[in-house]
Amino acid sequence: MARIYVDKYTGKLERTDLYLVTLTLKNGDVHSNLEPRMLFPFTNHSMYIALLNKEEKEIAFVRDLAELDEASANAIEECFREYYMIPKITRVISCEDKFGNLKWTVETDRGEITFQIKNRHNDIKHLWGTPRVIVRDSNDNRYEIPNYKELDARSARLLFSYL
Repeated sequence: MARIYVDKYTGKLERTDLYLVTLTLKNGDVHSNLEPRMLFPFTNHSMYIALLNKEEKEIAFVRDLAELDEASANAIEECFREYYMIPKITRVISCEDKFGNLKWTVETDRGEITFQIKNRHNDIKHLWGTPRVIVRDSNDNRYEIPNYKELDARSARLLFSYL
């Protein structure tokens, strides 16, 4: 099957679940239960979006949200808000190192949380050229520090001891 490129001329997207959409093509074909996925989630939120079925096979592709009609673009953005919900770390309260595993307690925009980090070299990433830091815990949850320069001095010191 050839790749289907979706824009406002070829089809419409409708949100049907927390992070699923239905694609209705202009020719009448309907593809249900598709999951939108960003191909570049850290650097580009509005371009290069794959629409995957339950087997994670690509059914269609969106080059740019700006090429969709407003309702379709909104459907994708709503799915992304749920699927890519990444708490923002605003303060590092404590860091403990036990046998190579880190235990962090942080304050986020969603409240205080404690989590473990197994591999500090792979799971704490400074996105070079930006002030952003992405942290992944042992359960594969992600957290973001949007701008490490805005952290208080103690939080920055704790963060940089592991970067």
